[in-house]
Amino acid sequence: MKVINTFDTAEIPNPHFISVRALLVNEGAQFEHLMLEPGQEQKKHVAYTTVHLYVLEGMGLLEAGSETIPLSADMLVEMPPETVHRLVNYSDSRLRLLNIKSPLPDKSTHLVKELKEN
Repeated sequence: MKVINTFDTAEIPNPHFISVRALLVNEGAQFEHLMLEPGQEQKKHVAYTTVHLYVLEGMGLLEAGSETIPLSADMLVEMPPETVHRLVNYSDSRLRLLNIKSPLPDKSTHLVKELKEN
């Protein structure tokens, strides 16, 4: 049996400048704890596997493809591979999520550059 305490796990530097902690990575899946402070948001990005987001605490928004989904505690959202998405914490409290990628992606997540209009 393996027991992992979320806040004893080191944060992973990331381009979103949010708290990310890898809880478990094996051949079948990747489990991460994400925490966005009030006003924080991710940059748009793509994952090359199915992403499951389980909201542990707080409220926010998930922009996924052409949808904007309000998030609140105890929700689970499943996104298909290669969906452009980002999390936004518009509230005045923390937004904490469990980010589960399954199966383990064979390519790294990458940021999506947006085209600027003239």
